[in-house]
Order: sequence, then structure tokens, then C-alpha cells
Amino acid sequence: MSSQRLPFDIGIVGLGVVGTYQMSREAEETIRRSTQTFVIDSGVGVVHFLKTLCPKVTNLLTSSIPGAPRRAIYRKMASIVVAAAMEDPPVCFAAYGHPKMYCQPTTLIQRAALLLNLKTSVSAGVSSLDSLFVDLNVDPGDDGLQVYDATDLVIRRRPLQNDVSCVIMQAPLVLQPLNAPGVPNLENLRILQNYLLEFYPAHHHAIIAIGRTHPLLFTIKEKVPLGRLAHSLQQAAKSATVYIPPVRRREIAAEDLAKKLRVPTERQEETGGVPRRLGRPPIGPQS
Repeated sequence: MSSQRLPFDIGIVGLGVVGTYQMSREAEETIRRSTQTFVIDSGVGVVHFLKTLCPKVTNLLTSSIPGAPRRAIYRKMASIVVAAAMEDPPVCFAAYGHPKMYCQPTTLIQRAALLLNLKTSVSAGVSSLDSLFVDLNVDPGDDGLQVYDATDLVIRRRPLQNDVSCVIMQAPLVLQPLNAPGVPNLENLRILQNYLLEFYPAHHHAIIAIGRTHPLLFTIKEKVPLGRLAHSLQQAAKSATVYIPPVRRREIAAEDLAKKLRVPTERQEETGGVPRRLGRPPIGPQS
């Protein structure tokens, strides 16, 4: 570890979603220069590799008590990291994926650090959402993107646009506040399914995706009609994400602006019209 003091007391980094293969240079350097590292990642070989970078590595997943409220587990994790930073900074908190993507301990650590006059630094990581775009060959620039936590979606009854791609995070854990073992609750899954059917037809297909966590594994993708989503989610891993493609393309409303930008109409796209952007050279064979 370098003797030069880092400009923070707690370095928060993301490890990516495929073992240690997506770890950034920034994250590695933060871990290497910390007095100790606290990690939340169940990937094969992750903890062992981190021990080659840092003199002391603690796996916080051992704090996950079966049946306990997840919020209480996250508070305990955050308190362990903050206490270590008070005693012997700088320390590192290394999270699976992106540290600000569905990672409540990060937020708790930042809040506590603010009250205790501790400095924090956050480094980005490859998130499950980033990997999902690649696994499903989706470009959110085509139709936009709406991303919701499954529980938040149903308890707030957030409106959905069925002409925009939709990602439902933590779908198998909908309405489940406890770190409970066993299969997901079918009744809760049906509540999620029925809410989605208020916006989508039952025959419209969604994709249940379980991202790979090791370079030798493959992402699991299952295409299911929304009318059978609850049953399929009960059989899926708890880490599964639901992707719902648009039912249709939204029609152009400002035709005058679209004409200036040479944006093809829906009819032109259906008949093979090639989109053009102003100032871009033509692509493909010319008539």
C-alpha cells in the first residue's frame, strides 16, 4: 500500500458483474491503497483476488442473516464500514456491479460519513443494466427507457408507457422486505403481473434475464408472455431482471421538426426507409 494519503476516508467502488473481469483500474487502485476492504460480491474467486490487492478483506455477505429485514442487514454493513474508517482510514467498500445501482449500503455509508465528517469517493462500475443492454442487444436510444424497482412500481402504482422499453429490477423479490430463503412468493408475483397487464396485453412477451457472473458462464434468457410472468418468475433465480420491449413505436407528433431532421415516418421504416441524420453521409447501395 502506498504511504501517500488518499483524499478520502472511504473509497466506494463497483466491481462489475462478471467476477473480477470487469474491475476498473480506478477500483483496483482504490482497493490497493486502502488499509482494508469490505466486499459485497458472491462471485467465484472475488474475495480471493481482492486479498492479493489489500492486506485485509472482509466479506460482508456473512452479515446477511436469513429471515432478517434487508434494511437492517444493510444498516449493519454500513456501520461496519464507517466504524473501520473512523479507526484506520482509508478503507474501501467494494460492491457487486455499480455501487450506486440498487446498492442501499452505499447510500447509508454516505449519509453516515456526512454526519461524522468523513470524506467519501465513489467510482463507477459495470452494472447489471449495462450488461443487460449487451445480452439482449438493446439500445435505449431507440425508444427510450423506463427502469423501476418491482416493489416501488406496484406500491406507488407508477404509470408505464408501453411504447418505451421497460426494465423491472428485482422482480422475483417484489413486496418481499425480508432476506427470506426459498422460492419467491407467488401471490406477490401475481400482483406484479396483474399490474403490468393494466398496460400490456397478456400475449405480449417479456424476457426474464439472469446475467452471467463468471466469464465461462452464459446469460440465461427466457421469453415468456406477460400472462404467465408470475409463474415463470417463481421458477427463476432471485437475481432475475425482467425486460419488456415496446408494444409499438410512438408516432411522430411534430412532423415539421421531423421533416427538417429527415426522420423517417413509421410507414417509411416499415417499408425499409433508411434513417438519415442531417449532415451524415448516405449508407448502403445508392439507386
